[in-house]
Amino acid sequence: MGRSHAMRITALLFLAVLTTPVLAEAQSAQRYSFQFSALGSWPFGGRLDGVSLGVGWEAQLRVTPSQWSFGFGAEQTFHDDVRVDNRSVTLFGGFFEPRYVVDVGSDKAAPYISARFALSQLTLAQGEMEATANGYTINGGGGVLVALNDRVNLDLGATLGYKDLGSLRFMGVPQDFGTGVNAIARVGLAVGLGG
Repeated sequence: MGRSHAMRITALLFLAVLTTPVLAEAQSAQRYSFQFSALGSWPFGGRLDGVSLGVGWEAQLRVTPSQWSFGFGAEQTFHDDVRVDNRSVTLFGGFFEPRYVVDVGSDKAAPYISARFALSQLTLAQGEMEATANGYTINGGGGVLVALNDRVNLDLGATLGYKDLGSLRFMGVPQDFGTGVNAIARVGLAVGLGG
């Protein structure tokens, strides 16, 4: 998937979400929720400049005991290695994401600040050949939850931070994807579970 194609898909996702009407007044009050989101991921800086903008998904289970909320989940994004034709990069991993919801006195929208700590595996592939490396991400950011009804929230968020993709040996040649910066944009739905 090329950089321009990935950018068009991400822009269309944001446009679709931003034109969705807010249908109800209350924010979800359930202690547990499940969230599924579309992602746009842009690794850049250092050796990460060789990895294109990518799109993907994330799924997480969130626990909300107070204004603090804690998410545990998995994420995957798909990129191109822009240095070599027909070579792809897939990032898959697990994460922990604490959030703090800021009370602004609205029952329709709630801004939040967040951090994300993720362990990930990079898979470099070309034809039938594959190799993997392990890395991690430490991001911070925020977003806003918009109530669609008393159980469903729209989540618009973004994070920025440090990413290490590690190194591997591909077709007998060492490949170091190194460290840099990672920007993530997210559009998703959070559904409250239980009573």
